[in-house]
Amino acid sequence: MINKKAIVVVALVSAAGLVLTACAGEGSSTQTTSTADGVINTELWYAPTNFDPALASGSSDVSVARLGFDTLLRKGETEGFIGGLATDWEAASGAEYTFTIRDDATCADGTVITPSIVAASLEYFAASEDSAAQASKASVFGPGEVTITADDDAGTVAIDLSEAYSEVFNGLTSEVTGIICPAGLEDPEGLAAGTVDGAWSGPYTLESFSAGVSATYTLRDDYDAWPDWSGVDGTPAGTINITVSSDSNTSANLVASGGVDITRFYDANAERFVDDDAYSYVTLPSSAYTLIFNQNAGSGSVFIDRPDLRVAVSEAIDKEGFNAAGLDGLGTALTTVTASTVPNTIDGSDLLPELDAAAASDALTGTTIRLLAMSNWDSAIDFLAESLRAAGATVELSVLDPADWQSQMRTQPEKWDIALNATNVSNPLSQAIATYVGPSAADGGRNIGGADNAEGYAFLQAGLAAGDPEEQAANFEAAQTTILEDVSMTPLITDTHFVIAREGFASSVFSGYWDISSMRITG
Repeated sequence: MINKKAIVVVALVSAAGLVLTACAGEGSSTQTTSTADGVINTELWYAPTNFDPALASGSSDVSVARLGFDTLLRKGETEGFIGGLATDWEAASGAEYTFTIRDDATCADGTVITPSIVAASLEYFAASEDSAAQASKASVFGPGEVTITADDDAGTVAIDLSEAYSEVFNGLTSEVTGIICPAGLEDPEGLAAGTVDGAWSGPYTLESFSAGVSATYTLRDDYDAWPDWSGVDGTPAGTINITVSSDSNTSANLVASGGVDITRFYDANAERFVDDDAYSYVTLPSSAYTLIFNQNAGSGSVFIDRPDLRVAVSEAIDKEGFNAAGLDGLGTALTTVTASTVPNTIDGSDLLPELDAAAASDALTGTTIRLLAMSNWDSAIDFLAESLRAAGATVELSVLDPADWQSQMRTQPEKWDIALNATNVSNPLSQAIATYVGPSAADGGRNIGGADNAEGYAFLQAGLAAGDPEEQAANFEAAQTTILEDVSMTPLITDTHFVIAREGFASSVFSGYWDISSMRITG
């Protein structure tokens, strides 16, 4: 649709991460004027709330974790992986992995990052009882037990799994696996607050933080562990000022006036810049928006054992209308658990209920539905609620900030019947499938809706254990079919994000993922 002067438009490759994106934010936008001293002013849609990468859940927590903490692997510029803190990586089997750790990386306090430090951080991540961390751990290491062994003499870390899991390399690119230095592990509360000076392993340290408003990061003078990117030009900023976008129109005005150097759009405001030579941009499919039906036992949800009601909700919602309300029509149709650009997704169009307001009304009239959604996407949420009300349902809305939204979805199923969910499309397909099959969130799994789909889970497990790509693809495709046949969810749309940089600045997308640490000053 829009391609003039695009720097990078890449096909998606499976890559891990628990990044839940939304489409607006709140707060103020007080900026420092960029000068030649190396400042980049950027925005996030929400304010970060937790600086412990292992506990990162909302999109902003995950984004800033990339600035402060390095991971073993990074996503390749178009496919595969490149080294982060690891220089070599190999899999002896689907359950045995070995990583050689670079010997020249240090923590912000000068501590050399050894295999033992890497292992201790990964063990901390894997052992966390936090619900978001448990879900992340299952995405990184699979459903079984993990044993992590360091050999400082050999310079290696070994990861052994009790169950074969083919997504480990993907998982170890995720920000939530960022390596926390010993000072941070010794003070978990200070780590979460961002006050432990020696906790950082990445290029930046947190200089200042105003809750709900802004954060400032400073480049480490001693940092020299950048990934070997071939297409990233320019100079890293000495200072990165992050503020919270108040709304998309304001962000567009700030970019145009020079108050913001790099920011992200999902709506028609992007079109103000894509045909102007004073700006560059990168694009990426970002989130797949779905409705998850609560089938958790004991939750009191109206959708338990009621496939007819689940079908009726799908019949009540005009996907094109939802796209227009939420994304100015810039989204694309979603027909399965994640975007069609993700390898091994199916076109489930024939399995999805068609728009049928009359049929929906027959089933939904008199039904009360508790709809859980994430804040700052008001027009899209209103469209959903009014569509269900038009079909005769009574809708009770619960609209929460990202951290509380995710927490309630996973840990308080008694409070909602249907949830508007955003799945990051740079995550592996297996993660999207696991959102609807397998162990529930209460049991440490990713299955938010709690659907009892043993057949789908068996296909997922077979796919994860498969050594042959064709066998894996067939199992993943079969798993998606079971989810759509059960009507465990309703696919809505996939959005497209535009990361706009004004003249003198640039940013990059790697395998469909915007890496905030790749922002550069180019002029």
